[in-house]
Amino acid sequence: MSENPLHTLMSPKSIAIVGASNNPMKMGTMQALSVIKDGYQGKLYPIHPTEQTVVGLKAYALPEELPETPDLGLIVVPMAHVFPLLESFGRIGTKRIIVCTAGFKEVGNDGKHLEQKLNETAARWGIRFVGPNCMGIINSAISLNLTVMKFDGRPGLLGLASQSGTYVTQTLPYLRKRGIRLSKAISTGNEANIDLIEAMEYLGEDEQSRAIILYIESIRDGHRFIEAARKISPHKPIFAQYVGGSAAGARAGMSHTGAMAGPDFLYEGIFKQAGIIRVHSIEDLYAHGWTAATQPPLQGNRIAVVTHSGGPGTAMSHVADQGGLELPTLSAGVQNEIRQYIPSHAASANPVDLTFNMDTDRMTVIIPEILLKSGEIDGLLIHGPMLSGWMKEAHPHLAMLF
Repeated sequence: MSENPLHTLMSPKSIAIVGASNNPMKMGTMQALSVIKDGYQGKLYPIHPTEQTVVGLKAYALPEELPETPDLGLIVVPMAHVFPLLESFGRIGTKRIIVCTAGFKEVGNDGKHLEQKLNETAARWGIRFVGPNCMGIINSAISLNLTVMKFDGRPGLLGLASQSGTYVTQTLPYLRKRGIRLSKAISTGNEANIDLIEAMEYLGEDEQSRAIILYIESIRDGHRFIEAARKISPHKPIFAQYVGGSAAGARAGMSHTGAMAGPDFLYEGIFKQAGIIRVHSIEDLYAHGWTAATQPPLQGNRIAVVTHSGGPGTAMSHVADQGGLELPTLSAGVQNEIRQYIPSHAASANPVDLTFNMDTDRMTVIIPEILLKSGEIDGLLIHGPMLSGWMKEAHPHLAMLF
């Protein structure tokens, strides 16, 4: 079995970007600045036909003028220049390319023929590429950000493959605010060459990625997808959002990446056969994936709920029960231990309801330790004030007392 092409594409020691300039509004410029500013330690070579320097670095007019063969080339230029550039990279021996340029299959039959030609050109030189019509990649293990938005550089645990570039780059501020950190992220675009399945397989092999999330508009080879996912899902959770099942979603996907969508029930079956957990919003895709990436796998279905408010405790219990989880009544011994730390009128059976309580240690440390050490539960849900987060919210009012 040949090595997945993404292993080399995602970990380059040198990168050439064609399309970066000194115009800050250009996509290639933003990508070059992301590489420079977000901590990548490899070499970066801007290629520009007229500029002598680009973003403070020496620029080269053609790939053939570079001082070395880059491991990775990124092309984000008008359509007419893509094919000559791919030939140039082929001549100097670069084997991995990202083609961000749009205007291929997603625009119709003429674009589809151009995409076929792109593949033929790449094959002639032994090149594997991501794209076209994509937004780049992220590899937090080497602080590589080849997208247009700032990435904080901290290594993450959640792997993402997306048929929309937005969910790889323009949602980075959203993820940063919520403490969600990506390990690797791949914008697959039109998937003319490297496809979503290869991206999923790569993330399955990647030790840093402890869970995988997929944004899907279409799967081009259902049998191969199921086969690949079945090998991964028993040891690494996979979550997917599929958006092509409605008439509107299918129409949008066709104009977005040229994706041929299928009926919703078909994809529901594919995911079940593959062992993939389906979600129905991008917010849930990130949140479920991050939870699975950062928490140990459940050894059973017994859950305890700890709360300082009856309403949320009841709602959490209800949703857990609907999801097939069990909320067992805690033993008398465990309840007696808990009662030392809660008011006499508070509930201790499960849910454990502290009622209004500002002692965050009891909610987040003491009672959870009692429960997790009891052997009576497999998982724990907590709702209420959490240490520094609560103080940040309360400080504007409480500050006047000090």
